[in-house]
Amino acid sequence: MAGSTFEFTFDSQRATASLGKAYRALTNPAELQRDIGEYLLRSTRNRFNEQAAPDGTAWEALSSRYKNRKRKNKDKILTLDGYLRGAGLRYQLDGADVLMGSNRPYAAIHQFGGDISIPARSQYAFFRQAPDGSVGNLFVKKKKSNFAQRVTIGAHVIHMPARPFLGLSVADEEELVQLGLDHIGNAVAG
Repeated sequence: MAGSTFEFTFDSQRATASLGKAYRALTNPAELQRDIGEYLLRSTRNRFNEQAAPDGTAWEALSSRYKNRKRKNKDKILTLDGYLRGAGLRYQLDGADVLMGSNRPYAAIHQFGGDISIPARSQYAFFRQAPDGSVGNLFVKKKKSNFAQRVTIGAHVIHMPARPFLGLSVADEEELVQLGLDHIGNAVAG
């Protein structure tokens, strides 16, 4: 009977060292958490470019009334000055968790939608009066006004549709798993 043999040597010290590195990477996840937080910032900011929720559904369009009076970024939803999509987005490491959110007080109404109740109020409206005494029907800033009139504005409700920008898409979930695998692989290869 013909046969062959071979000798196999197992280096247990190297395997133990690799397992130790993997264990340390898993028990001290701060580096992985920071990578996850940075990824979530990029992913969430991309949603403002796409103007879509994490599940891919488009955000509800701006009302024509608001769009007409919006002074800049008229074609962008949830962007006037860019505070919500920029420095307003934050992540925080909290034990084993990575928390993602915004420090802007208006972020929740945009994320979840809802109604804003505006109470009745009385205020001055400012106009330009022509030399012939006629008053225009357009409001102007106080410093450009030469005629003011006290007006009462009744109570009303503004409905804000939900435009979710926080959350995970399927692609995000896959990328986070890959980040974890890469983190462990890099620790073992270390």
